[in-house]
Amino acid sequence: MTPSPESGPGDHLLVPLTIQVDPGGRGLRADLYLAGRLGRISRSRIQAMFRRGHVCCGDQVLRASRRLHGDELLTVYRPAPPQERPMPEVPIVFRDEAIVVVDKPGDLTVHPTANAFSRTLTAFLQELAGGPFHPAHRLDRETSGLVICGRPGPVSAALKAQFSERSSRKIYVALVLGSFEAAREIVQPLDFARDSPIHIKMGVTCDGAAASSSFSPLQFNDLASLIICIPHTGRQHQLRAHLEWCGHPVCGDKIYGVPPEWFLEFIETGWTPELGQRLLFPRHMLHAAYLRIAHPVSGETLEFFTDVPADFRSACSHFGFECPPAEALLELLRTHVASS
Repeated sequence: MTPSPESGPGDHLLVPLTIQVDPGGRGLRADLYLAGRLGRISRSRIQAMFRRGHVCCGDQVLRASRRLHGDELLTVYRPAPPQERPMPEVPIVFRDEAIVVVDKPGDLTVHPTANAFSRTLTAFLQELAGGPFHPAHRLDRETSGLVICGRPGPVSAALKAQFSERSSRKIYVALVLGSFEAAREIVQPLDFARDSPIHIKMGVTCDGAAASSSFSPLQFNDLASLIICIPHTGRQHQLRAHLEWCGHPVCGDKIYGVPPEWFLEFIETGWTPELGQRLLFPRHMLHAAYLRIAHPVSGETLEFFTDVPADFRSACSHFGFECPPAEALLELLRTHVASS
C-alpha cells in the first residue's frame, strides 16, 4: 500500500510531486539529493519531510539516510505552492518524433521545486502536443539556453547516457566579474559547501566529486569579461562554482561570489531595487548556447545553437562589450569544439 501523508490539519493542502532520480544521484543520501533537487528548502524542512513519511519510493516510505541507486522514482508530498506566474514562451529549436530541443528562458526551472510546481519546463513538455518528453539534462533556473528532451523509455535513456558518458558536447557563454585574460582549465572536485547557510551551494573540496571545466576569454576589461565555458563533467552548479573559485563569479549570481545574506534576502523578499543595486542583473548571465549530440534513434550527429537573449546582450553593453552577432558567435563556438 502506498503511504500517504500523515493525517492532521491541513493535509488536504499537500500535493504529490514525482521526482525521477538521475544517474548523478547514485550513491547520495536521499535527503542530500532532495535538497539539491528541490532547492530553496532548508535542511531542517527536508528532514521533517522524511520524519513525517512524506517521501516515498514505490510503496515504501523512504529513510533520509537511504543511499540512492540513481534510477528511483520518488514521490514527495509537499504543500501546494502559492499561485505562480504565467508560463513564459519556450521557443522550440528542433523537433521530430523522438526528441525536442528547446531554448529555455532564464527564469524557468526545469523540474518542479518547492516554489515552482507547475511553472516548469517539465510541465511544458507534458502538455506539448505529441508528448510527453523528458529533459535529458538540467539547467539551473536562471541559466538560459538549450535543453534536449526525449520520449520516455529508450530514447530518453540514450540521450542521458551520452551526457553521463561525456560523448555529447555543451558550450556556454558567460559574463563574469573581473579581467579574465587567458584560457585555462580548472580541475577541482566539487561537493556541497557544508559551511554555507545556502544548502544548494557547491564548493571546491578535497574529497568532492571530480569536476573539470575549460574557460576562454572573448572580451575583457578591468571590470568584467565575456567568456566561453565548456564543462567536461556534469556536477551541480559546476561552471558557477569553478568560476567563483578562480575569482571570476558570474555576473548577477545570487549564490556564488557574493555574501550568502544576499541570496537569503532574495528568498525572503524577491527581487528589489536594493538587490538590483548590488547584483546589477535580475539573473546570472550564463547561457547554454551550443549542443552537439548523436540522435538517439538514427545516430546522426546533430548540432544546435541558440543566440544569447536580449538581457544577456544588454548586460554585455553595461560593461562596454559588444557580444558577437549570432553567426559569428556560432563560428567561435564551433572552433572551440574542434580544438577541445
